[in-house]
Amino acid sequence: MVKKAESKAAKKNKYEKLFSPIAINKMELENRIVMAPAHEGLAHGGFCTPEYSDYYLRRAEGGAAMIVLGALAVNPRPFPAPRLSGDEYVPGYKEMVARIHKKTNCKIIPQLYDFVKAARGWRMDINDYPAEDIPKVIDYFEAGALRARECGFDGVEIHAAHGVLLADFLSLKNTRKDEYGGKKLENRMRFTVEVYERMRKALGKNYPIGIRINGDEFIIGGTTMVQSTATAAKLAELGLDYISVSVGGKYNDSYGTDPWGLTFPYPPWGGYSGFRCMPEIYMPEATNIYIAEAIRKAVRKAGYKTPIMGAGRITTPDLAERLLQEERIDLAGVCRQIIRDPDWPKKAKEGRAKEIKKCAYCNNCIETATVGPGGYCKLQKEKE
Repeated sequence: MVKKAESKAAKKNKYEKLFSPIAINKMELENRIVMAPAHEGLAHGGFCTPEYSDYYLRRAEGGAAMIVLGALAVNPRPFPAPRLSGDEYVPGYKEMVARIHKKTNCKIIPQLYDFVKAARGWRMDINDYPAEDIPKVIDYFEAGALRARECGFDGVEIHAAHGVLLADFLSLKNTRKDEYGGKKLENRMRFTVEVYERMRKALGKNYPIGIRINGDEFIIGGTTMVQSTATAAKLAELGLDYISVSVGGKYNDSYGTDPWGLTFPYPPWGGYSGFRCMPEIYMPEATNIYIAEAIRKAVRKAGYKTPIMGAGRITTPDLAERLLQEERIDLAGVCRQIIRDPDWPKKAKEGRAKEIKKCAYCNNCIETATVGPGGYCKLQKEKE
């Protein structure tokens, strides 16, 4: 009887760290599993459609503690993306959030972003971005954040990774001659800092505000860990409530074009930086976690306990548990594996990890999100 009891206890505690709670500001997460953001191609016209709502409700029901909605635009400029750039978008997202909160304990937050000006076959270089547009964009972020709170979202995430506007300003490739660029980190961070400070003032000290940054851009002359560790320490000092670490996803080394005539940062159109952002099956598990680990160490050395989220082929609950136990990350960002099997968290918690349907890491979900019917897993369609 003693051996059986011990065996049962050991099984129960197998993922002790993975299913331990964590606080992000006043928001309490019941475990360390976050569905990391990705474009799913279901918010037609920028609105929350029934398909979009059902997609995220299903994944919330699978047991993730938090879902980050991929890239909601705050700028009203036309662009095919989910939006919080006007009051007309609020009712749909408000209804979706209410559904998720009613049926699950999952927290849900939107990733807010803006993008540089683009036209068919052309994309503005950040060094040519008009300084007079910066105050307007800060206004857009503030308005988008207030709409997010009105929708009932549990917090917001500032998107400053990959190829979006704030990421380009943070990048070492930003060689602007004004106070928003150049060699000084303080200047390259200025735009992001001003966005955060405006949002914090509008939302108050208790509303969670996180940020996603690139730990390494994986382009020639771009940001590496030398810059990102210093950036993260400054962000922690400012009071960001968590830092999500991604990599790559830049336009600089992209090849081919997307449906809108722009070079696209993700596979199958992306260059090396795109494939590091969305690592495929031939790349090692936890490909980019060493970067999140370095950022976590820098933030801790600076004296801050800001939670750090890592992502990039965290394939199994065992791997996630090990990364957490080794204190390499504080939150496990799992995206494509949860697209493949929404019940990944639930199965792990119930001791059914062997039943998890494995992601092929083929990036077909990203392709169909961009040019097809939406970012569902083709293995679900073919085999289930």
